[in-house]
Amino acid sequence: MNYRNIQEIWRQEIGSQLRQIRLNKKQPISFVAKQLKFPVDWIDIIECGGRLSLKKYYRLINYYRKKIHIQLMD
Repeated sequence: MNYRNIQEIWRQEIGSQLRQIRLNKKQPISFVAKQLKFPVDWIDIIECGGRLSLKKYYRLINYYRKKIHIQLMD
């Protein structure tokens, strides 16, 4: 596994969790985008695990007041 694969897996995993959080809170994507002053497309890209800067992922994670826990597994 190389660095690019790790980034891709990380983004997909975090993105799907962020989408689920938004849906559980019943917040439209446009509302979240407006709160963060992000284009709606960015929220969608993040939730799909797309390539945006990790800083943008962090801002969305912080918006939901969540933390990241990393665990190594066999």
